[in-house]
Amino acid sequence: MHIALVSNHLHPVKLYGGTERIVEWLAQGLVTQGHKVTLIAKTGSTLPGVTVKHAATADEANSIIPDCDLVHYHGWLPTTEQYPQRYLYTLHGNEPQISSLPEFTACISDNHAKRHNQSYWVYNGIHVDEFEFSAKPLNHLLFFSKIRRRNKGARLAVDLCADRSIPLKMAGGSRADLIKVGAFWRSVFSRVEILGEIGGQAKADAFKQARALIFPIQWQEPFGLVMIESLMSGTPVIAKPEGSVPEIISREVGGLFSSVDEFDLALEQAKRADRMYCREYAVEHFSSEVMCKTYLNVYTQILDGTPSQKLTGSQRAFS
Repeated sequence: MHIALVSNHLHPVKLYGGTERIVEWLAQGLVTQGHKVTLIAKTGSTLPGVTVKHAATADEANSIIPDCDLVHYHGWLPTTEQYPQRYLYTLHGNEPQISSLPEFTACISDNHAKRHNQSYWVYNGIHVDEFEFSAKPLNHLLFFSKIRRRNKGARLAVDLCADRSIPLKMAGGSRADLIKVGAFWRSVFSRVEILGEIGGQAKADAFKQARALIFPIQWQEPFGLVMIESLMSGTPVIAKPEGSVPEIISREVGGLFSSVDEFDLALEQAKRADRMYCREYAVEHFSSEVMCKTYLNVYTQILDGTPSQKLTGSQRAFS
């Protein structure tokens, strides 16, 4: 097949970027499977093995879509009248105007789909080789999200660890960002280590060295890619059960807590988790290879005109 991927981002992503990395892994996976891929993205974008066209607006992006079998949108949606005959749109965030979503919309978790009144969903997947397994972690917890965003729970992470004298390392911003969430001074006095904005080997090291990832989100998380990155490294996850989290984190790979009082139990569950099982679980269910195969199944059904409106699998759209 010839698939056009439309993304209103710059590729490749340098450090942080959930949607960008999903698009890149999907493009590379499709090429590996022998398919032709054209990526339409922001000016300056490049991607090995992929034909790249540049655009600055949605209108420009849709005006340069090539003759292809299917267009897979990850951004820069056309107007209602402009949709190609065969297309798919993946919603990566939370959309307040549910009625504006196109007919063929895939969400990224079951919870995400239900909240948007959609039938189709495909879990995100990450490239297995980008994360390294370690059976012998250090003794600290890791927070890896945008520190300055209050709904990511940076302040709660600092408070929980400081109250228990648990060493904490934080990635995803600077110590100054903790001023915005009201945790600056406590982070200083409790000796929280700030790793900054990191990627590549530094990011892989951060995940594999942590005893567990702390993910105290305070919003309806569509998916939570950081949880999979952690599990792929063998590192269990301690998280609040918001949005998609309960679908992804079971007691075998971590612990969930709804209140401060439940945190200690979740921490103990995470400490007892088998790190190799965490890795195997992530590879089996959340690899980019699995994601790519699932999307290929979606594409085939759309092209055949037979997408099912009922989900029969545990994590598969159009199945």
